Amino acid sequence: PCSTGLMVGGDDVTMYGLAVEHTLNDLVHWSGERGRCYFYQSEFPYDVGTSYGEKYVSYRVADSVKDHDAWGVGAYQFFRDHPVTVKSGFKVPENLIERFRAPMTVLLNGQGTISHVINGYGNSTSSTTNKLAYFC
Repeated sequence: PCSTGLMVGGDDVTMYGLAVEHTLNDLVHWSGERGRCYFYQSEFPYDVGTSYGEKYVSYRVADSVKDHDAWGVGAYQFFRDHPVTVKSGFKVPENLIERFRAPMTVLLNGQGTISHVINGYGNSTSSTTNKLAYFC
């Protein structure tokens, strides 16, 4: 396994149909300006320990980024081995939350929880709550 599936450091990068799965840290880390992502699908790793959720997210936009847009982005979970709790599927600067259109999190199976969709907003997904959560 790799640490991060995609690191974008350049400006004016556009992704169409991005898919990243099973990395050991953030799945995507975006630090370039004026990034655009049209459809993103991801799945957290199955077998990480419980401390994983304290540090990592599916899609992170660096705090220094001022301009970023995303449409139709999803973070899926199947924490098979441990009851991992991820704080948010997506972490972005507060001023960019509204520029993420239709972000969602999905429980596929397993023991874990994604507490919020984006930056502490949106419902949780777990085996005892929702199987699908989105924020609009």
